[in-house]
Amino acid sequence: MKEKAVKRIRGKIVLGDGEVTGHQHTVREKSAKLFKLDEERMQLRLPKASLLRHEKGDTPAEHRDIELPTGEPVIVHKRQYKAEGGWSRVVD
Repeated sequence: MKEKAVKRIRGKIVLGDGEVTGHQHTVREKSAKLFKLDEERMQLRLPKASLLRHEKGDTPAEHRDIELPTGEPVIVHKRQYKAEGGWSRVVD
């Protein structure tokens, strides 16, 4: 599968949604780009150090910002196995 650029939402990259608590993991750095590699993996391209925010709406939530160094980390969404339903994505 060819990588696909992920669009920003209200000016920010959303790495993941907390389906249970309603929070998001976001990056606002304008030079950052996010690409979907396949159903489980994304790659974040950071030409500059950036902040990872844990926020609810536009309000910081639960923990402080985390500084991310320049680089191209791959993000993998965790999965769990349930005997009654097979593999499913972990939600928080």
